[in-house]
Amino acid sequence: MPQEKEIMMNTKYPKLLRPITLAGLTLKNRIFSAPTSLSELGPDTKYTREGIEYYKLRAAGGAAVVCVGEVIVDLQNGKSHPEQIGIDDTKNASSFCKLVDAIHSQGAAASAELDHGGALCAPEFLGKTPAGPSAYVDDWGDEVRAMSEEEIVHAAKMFGQAAANAKHYGFDMVTVHAGHGWLIHQFLSPLTNFRQDHWGGTPEKRLNFLLLCIDEIRAAVGKNFPIEVRISGSERTEGGYGLDYGIQIAKALDGKVELIHVSAGTQQVEYSCVKMHPGPFEHDMENRNLAAEIKKHVKTPVCSVGAYNFPEQMEDAIASGDADCIAIGRGLVADPFLPKKIIEGREDEITPCLRCSDCMSSMIAFRGMRCAVNPIIGRECDFFHPLPVNRRRRILIAGGGPAGMEAALIAAEKGHSVVLCEARDKLGGALKFADNGAPNKLTMKRYRDSQIRKVLAHPDIEVRLNTTVDASVVDEVRPDVLIAAVGGRPVTPPIPGVEGDNVFFGADLMPDTPLGKRVVVIGGGMIGCEESVYLSDLGHEVTIVELQDDIAADCLKYPFLWLHHEVEARAIRVLTSAGCTAITGDSVTVKHLDSGAEETFPCDSVVLAAGMRSRSDEVEALRPLCSTFYVVGDARQAKNVMMAVRDGYDAVVDMGL
Repeated sequence: MPQEKEIMMNTKYPKLLRPITLAGLTLKNRIFSAPTSLSELGPDTKYTREGIEYYKLRAAGGAAVVCVGEVIVDLQNGKSHPEQIGIDDTKNASSFCKLVDAIHSQGAAASAELDHGGALCAPEFLGKTPAGPSAYVDDWGDEVRAMSEEEIVHAAKMFGQAAANAKHYGFDMVTVHAGHGWLIHQFLSPLTNFRQDHWGGTPEKRLNFLLLCIDEIRAAVGKNFPIEVRISGSERTEGGYGLDYGIQIAKALDGKVELIHVSAGTQQVEYSCVKMHPGPFEHDMENRNLAAEIKKHVKTPVCSVGAYNFPEQMEDAIASGDADCIAIGRGLVADPFLPKKIIEGREDEITPCLRCSDCMSSMIAFRGMRCAVNPIIGRECDFFHPLPVNRRRRILIAGGGPAGMEAALIAAEKGHSVVLCEARDKLGGALKFADNGAPNKLTMKRYRDSQIRKVLAHPDIEVRLNTTVDASVVDEVRPDVLIAAVGGRPVTPPIPGVEGDNVFFGADLMPDTPLGKRVVVIGGGMIGCEESVYLSDLGHEVTIVELQDDIAADCLKYPFLWLHHEVEARAIRVLTSAGCTAITGDSVTVKHLDSGAEETFPCDSVVLAAGMRSRSDEVEALRPLCSTFYVVGDARQAKNVMMAVRDGYDAVVDMGL
């Protein structure tokens, strides 16, 4: 078979690329696309064309299984988000069939993650009071009522019917979501199950609803249809269950299902989500230990998930016996072609995930998925239906930061000739801050270095370092298109003393920056908080001064949670609704905006993290030099890596080059 020939192309990862068979279904490798969901459906509450191609892209990238996330088994009682598709509604049959066909067309198996929100169903989305195992008022102030015996049995039957529908629509397997705080997990967890009957009261009785659901599903699909169950191996939060009970859950499932998928955490506790989706402050393979320990106690194959980025990590997890397969979520958002690049021996071309969770935060904030390092996400039609290239052009790019490098790579891939000029002696632009040694910058450093490698290796990209683009360079290159990606510069607030020798820009901090013991950070946004955590870990006494009434106020959900947790964990002093009014060699003066009172306290060094502004003067000097001129990244509007990357992509794709 062609696929077997592809697998033999790379022999460095024999365990990872070996097929696995579950209930008669042979999967071509051990890399699974973890269940991810989209918060966007069409007006008819069916998958949109873009949504279908989102999953198709994962299949095209070489994953053995593509799991469609959050397929609701009972939309009337289990809807937890504004836009979710119910597999219990036969009107959605054609939508599911089209989705499955798209996944199959690219050589992957299709799985449906069967889910029910239970107590996590917000009343405004459900249209009534949500129900779970027990009655309580949740952390958001919503009332939850206890399910009756009849409702419990009905919910289990809905899981069975959902699995039958999934099989009928062409799905090759189902993934039962029994983790992360959703309905089945609510019965398993002491945080949400206070019952004293057949469905709760002891750890053993808390398993009964899960086992009933599995019985209903097996009766509906038969023996020769794989059932995967996703569990939280540990809730990793105070009052929740730990790994010992995770093992007990897995042992109860052993022999009843074909795959036990081990994740962690619960949506019932906000910060527990960080363990569920490890952020940049967490370790690679954060939850591998849970899968490894559970695997010791069961014969059923075990799948591990959580911050796997590189084939060496995946191969080691399988070869060591810690897992039988690896599920990847955000890593396949960042680079859907990660599996194919491994298969074809192109590991160096993998675009690593930043673990910034812009993907999930965007779904929550904007009802649509985006990715900081993959501009295709959210507009997958661009990949499968690209705009035609009118003619080969010569493109000159001023600036080798994230926007400039992305523009160069996309332009070269489309057949254009590119000259990329960078004023410094190294590509990367503003991403130089990733060299400061902070552990949470490791993912950014990996991404930056990956982009640099790809740019330097591309035969159609000429890189000129230590070169500032001016009229003479334009006259020599004679470009058809000039793209200004010259970046931004740190904002210097008008504070007396700000020019002092003890004042530094946060973006410039390196391990050898001569900071004193007591450091004041001006600005409590993402950069200010990250640098404060870094400096605190180095032993500095840090105070954050922030004009707004909260730190990380402009961050989306997951970065907001991480930064607050890390700052609070280190007991960093935070002054909000406050502005710095004076800096001296050994003190700062801060004005509290609410009261108008001023406070002066000792300080050895000041770090400015007050944001960035565009290099508009450099942009305007370049504008007259070429008739076709684009401005991208921080040079257009100082924001973040995601906007810079999308700008670089758009300059080449959406502007018709």
